[in-house]
Order: sequence, then C-alpha cells, then structure tokens
Amino acid sequence: MRSLLLVLMSSILLWGCMNDQAVPPSILSPAKMEVVLFDMLRSGNLVNSFLLTKDSSLPKEQTHINWLNKVLTFHNVSEQEFKQSFAYYQRHPELLARVMDSISKREEDPLIKISKPGRTLPAE
Repeated sequence: MRSLLLVLMSSILLWGCMNDQAVPPSILSPAKMEVVLFDMLRSGNLVNSFLLTKDSSLPKEQTHINWLNKVLTFHNVSEQEFKQSFAYYQRHPELLARVMDSISKREEDPLIKISKPGRTLPAE
C-alpha cells in the first residue's frame, strides 16, 4: 500500500511538472515565439541603426510600430495572439528564459549578425 501511494504521488508530481511546461494551443509554441521575438529584435535594430539614422524626419515610435506589425504579418500572428502569448511566457519565466537563450545563441551566429554602419564583420 505504501509503495502504491509513493508511486501515485511521484506520478502526480511528475505529471504536474511536465504539464507546467506544456504550452496551451492558444499560445505560440516556444519555437514560434523564438522566431517572432528574434525578428522583432532585428526589426528594432534595423529601425534604430539604419532607418532613423538615414531619415531623422521619420516618426520614431510609429516607425517601430509599423515594423513590429510587419513582423507579425510575416509570421501570420495577430497582435492579440502575440500579446497573449508574451503575457503567458512572462508568467512562465523558465519558458521565457529558454526562448531568450535560444535567441541569444542565434545572435552569436556570425551569419546572422547585422553589422552597424561603419563596422564590418570579422574576417573568417
């Protein structure tokens, strides 16, 4: 009886931990969230490093919003879906940490890095 209780409690604990990591169907998967966030960060870099430095008459905030909307459209994600998903990941910091770690590893890839004006990528 005691071993059955121990197995049952262990199963419940294990199921609870596994279920905590499962993302509901209405939420962007970690892989999808990673690519969307990565492209949002890259669009922010593009706006700050290139567009706004070339044309200072552009409205900064609206230009950022326009490019974020382009990213969402490209990935076929609605603004509401993204906000809901991002709020979910904020409530689950262990999942958000994994997504952000993956993004960080992507940014270290020399093929992905975008050089800033006046800088060149290191020679291989």
